Amino acid sequence: MAKEFARKFYNSTRWRKCAKAFAQSKMFVCEMCHNQTPEKIDGDQRYIVHHKIPLTPKNINDPYITCGWDNLMFLCLECHNKIHSKERRRMLFDDNGNLVGIDEPKNN
Repeated sequence: MAKEFARKFYNSTRWRKCAKAFAQSKMFVCEMCHNQTPEKIDGDQRYIVHHKIPLTPKNINDPYITCGWDNLMFLCLECHNKIHSKERRRMLFDDNGNLVGIDEPKNN
């Protein structure tokens, strides 16, 4: 899910056109596992155009970061999830052992 500061960008026509053109240029083949990814299954998108340098409030207006193809990577959902699962995230529990949240890494 997009962070609040990036939602407007990810919903923009500019990003949608850029991401679709990038995906087509990669012929919908994941750059990590090399499997061809269907564009959609049952109406749900099955791929992610990933930013190698993550978007932050400081770089969200930099077109070379947001839409520059050198900063993009075409990934299937599974590989995208693998990339993000490698980031350090801490689960937070209350005194009774109940999950109360996830401490996400900060992007500056």
